[in-house]
Amino acid sequence: MTAARFNLSHPPFNLLTLPETSALSASADILFFGDEQEILPAGSVVDSLYLVMKGLVREMAGEDVVGVYRENEAFDCGALAIGKTNHRFVAHEEALLCVFPGREVLALTEKNPAFGAHFFATVSDKFGQLAQQQDRREWQNLFTAKISDAGIRSPVFIDAAKTVADAARLMKELHRRSIFVRDGEKTGIFTTGDFRDIVGEGICGTTPVGQRAQFSMLSCDKNEHLFDALLLMTRKNIHRIVVTENGAPIGVLAQVDLLAYFSNHSLSIAQQLQTATTFDDLARATRDMETLITTLSAQGMKMPQLARLIQVLNTQLMARLWQMVASPEIFSGTALLVMGSEGRGEQILKTDQDNALILAEGLHEKEVEQATARFTEQMIQLGYPPCPGSIMVNQPLWRHTVRDWGRVLKNWAGQSEGDALMNLAIFLDAETVTGPTSWLAACRAAMRAGLRDDATWLARMALPVQQQFQNKKMEGGFWWQILNREKSVRLDIKKAGVFPIVHGIRILSLEADIPVTNTFDRIEALVSKHILESALAGDLSESLAFLMRLRLEAGLELLREKKAASNEVDTASLSTLDKDLLKDALLVVKRFKQFISQRYRLDRF
Repeated sequence: MTAARFNLSHPPFNLLTLPETSALSASADILFFGDEQEILPAGSVVDSLYLVMKGLVREMAGEDVVGVYRENEAFDCGALAIGKTNHRFVAHEEALLCVFPGREVLALTEKNPAFGAHFFATVSDKFGQLAQQQDRREWQNLFTAKISDAGIRSPVFIDAAKTVADAARLMKELHRRSIFVRDGEKTGIFTTGDFRDIVGEGICGTTPVGQRAQFSMLSCDKNEHLFDALLLMTRKNIHRIVVTENGAPIGVLAQVDLLAYFSNHSLSIAQQLQTATTFDDLARATRDMETLITTLSAQGMKMPQLARLIQVLNTQLMARLWQMVASPEIFSGTALLVMGSEGRGEQILKTDQDNALILAEGLHEKEVEQATARFTEQMIQLGYPPCPGSIMVNQPLWRHTVRDWGRVLKNWAGQSEGDALMNLAIFLDAETVTGPTSWLAACRAAMRAGLRDDATWLARMALPVQQQFQNKKMEGGFWWQILNREKSVRLDIKKAGVFPIVHGIRILSLEADIPVTNTFDRIEALVSKHILESALAGDLSESLAFLMRLRLEAGLELLREKKAASNEVDTASLSTLDKDLLKDALLVVKRFKQFISQRYRLDRF
């Protein structure tokens, strides 16, 4: 047979060659199931793979619907691989199924590794192997590249006793914008920027170059990732870093080298923010950030890395705006904080503001009030919506001195229900945007001193993980919307998946006294403390990254349509692959919620 009898262009069959699909098609049978007829009972032996040709099939875990299969969708790949299904499959309406013999399918998994991965991979592996569409560039490889893979410029040295004129001649001769300066055991760097200062200050050309070199150099080891160098340059708004090997400088990585390697404008956006003097300058930078997000997302950049990069740019934007709206006295006497997803470094598109302020003692209250009002209003004008819960610097509740923050946090920690616990959870994710980082550290120390060593209190903190966030129109969940064949089947990704993971990990980290705020970093720390098993941790990280991608893609579509931001995703428009991965992600969330419930005995509430 030269062609398949059935439509095998959808996952996982699209991974087969034409001869393989033809052979598999020839081995298939067709079965009919009536309304509510059971196809596979839970715990049954599975020796076939099913493809829905017509109708609807639902997958049940007890009384819960955990999956729905429509035309051209297959089940149960995982059960076939292990020989047994944990769930029950029922024809929701009359269903015509194509049934492939298990022995034929499993034989193909041995011949075709990509096809086999769909059956035998763990949840983490499936996300890692299949989440990227085949027509995307292998962009993520760039983010595993080492600095040594880029064009490191070989070092040129000059003795510290030589003059700045000697340095100028050497740099001109070798066409260098920087050279290294040796002064005994010390090594410094001398750049064209130093020449600017020399000319501006009227320094004599016979001045020893060692007196003008910079001996405190920002550097990265050659085996560090290029992405780390990108973040360092972006944070510090610098044009080059020193590359070291075993602590010794071996060359320079210039901004132009990175720009050649990373086809984006993150560094130029950082420079725009650094030099911005007007609100319009900031507005242009935010528009460029949206373009950057669209580009990097389309090129397949991983969500955790993209979110971290945008976090750096967002914090620079907020720091610059705060400096512009506050008087010098207020700016130097405050520490601006971001919280929520922005504080965790997990927000990509603009989201509700979640910010706070730590004040020095003795600041003029009216001036602080005016500056924070201007900051909040201009953030709104830049496209960052106000927080529905008013968690913003323009609210007195979210701006205090270190001493007063200590009292507030201890008060929140001393309560066992209500807004106080959620306020405390929000503050756990705080990061400093501008101002002394020691102030936030002092606030955290005061908060921890007030925490209750009480299992019941921790359980109440964890309780929101188990709360049902279903829309009233979705009483049976979005799977039932699919079963009812509704045209638009919307799922709130944040409430259904992101929040349970983020908050559950946050409470585990609070219990374990883990200081980092990023959820992916917290997961790694929890594994190292043997609180999370590595398998569950991997599934949680991959599921969270996938849910972030779905939310980002839906958000970018809303941007293109000039519609308001939303956490909802129209699941009816998802590809077969994304629907399959969404099902896996929500099952991981369900497993994690059970873990949290058992750990904190949430059944008591």
